[in-house]
Amino acid sequence: MRALVAREGAARIEHRPIPTPGDTDVVVRTTAASLCSADVGGVTGEFAVADGTIIGHEAVGVVHAVGALVEGFTPGQRVAVSSGTACGHCLNCQRGADGHCGNTVWGAYSSGVSRDGSLAEYFTVPHATRNLAAIPDEVEDAIAVCVTDTMASGTTGPEAARIPLGGSVAVFGQGHVGLGAVAGARLLGAGRVITVKARPGGEEIATALGADICLNLSEHDVTAEISRLTGGTGVDCAVEASGVMSSFPRAVEATRIGGTIVVLSSFTGTPDAALSIPLAQWGWGIGDKTILSTFARTGSERLARLLRLVQAGRVDLNPLITHRYRFDQAEQAFADVAARVPGLVKPLICF
Repeated sequence: MRALVAREGAARIEHRPIPTPGDTDVVVRTTAASLCSADVGGVTGEFAVADGTIIGHEAVGVVHAVGALVEGFTPGQRVAVSSGTACGHCLNCQRGADGHCGNTVWGAYSSGVSRDGSLAEYFTVPHATRNLAAIPDEVEDAIAVCVTDTMASGTTGPEAARIPLGGSVAVFGQGHVGLGAVAGARLLGAGRVITVKARPGGEEIATALGADICLNLSEHDVTAEISRLTGGTGVDCAVEASGVMSSFPRAVEATRIGGTIVVLSSFTGTPDAALSIPLAQWGWGIGDKTILSTFARTGSERLARLLRLVQAGRVDLNPLITHRYRFDQAEQAFADVAARVPGLVKPLICF
């Protein structure tokens, strides 16, 4: 089979043997996949991915081979898997922190990091009974790909924050995970969703996914504008999805007394770096503001619920797909994501 492989700081298409499943695995023949900045970070050295690893953590396809202990799946069935594949039985999984499965740095996010990933003509799903979900007939493969990470990761923040019905939400960062948070906030009943990004552009995608107001740092005094829009109180929930350390204090400032700041994206920075909290806006330590840090939730049950939202027409993810490639163009897709090509949100790779 052909696979996109991390090789000396770049991504290269190489040939590999088709994998065979272990007892609890399923091997999937890939029909559609995508890439994001995390794949680029792994290849270029922001975090450790061994040279020669097949990259990728966003893919769907058709069941090819089933391990001896796997139940509920048969060859030919259309399936999807979340970007995180937890075991379900380690201590962190049992305590509800399944994103941190195995107590390793990236936990359940192992595809394309600590094991071969899904940007190949065939890929393996570990602990398949727990992690693999059937794709409803009404959901196209291209859209199902957008559920595997964009929605699975992005909705984790608003869901964890327990947004009050009709509440106000500000989402800082409008990459694909931030856009997933916008969609999640609206689906969970937010009455006003405000987006914040560094520069103008892409407002039509955010609006299509549920944003009411789009702000950017180059044209707006974001803190003052959020205060004005909320009558001086601040938002019920601020989602930090940018991964930029300077965005965190803005999220604290934007949040009302008794509100929630949920950190959804890993921050860039040195190991000894520290996040700052603006003391006055923190209520001098007694503002009843809650900070949640959360990794994407995993599992087939949750993934099936997210696919059901698409199936039922509750959310349209088509605006996320801005660029399309054949698999033989996967190296170019990777280069475009790495170069942050303007307007590129989700690159769809078709097999």
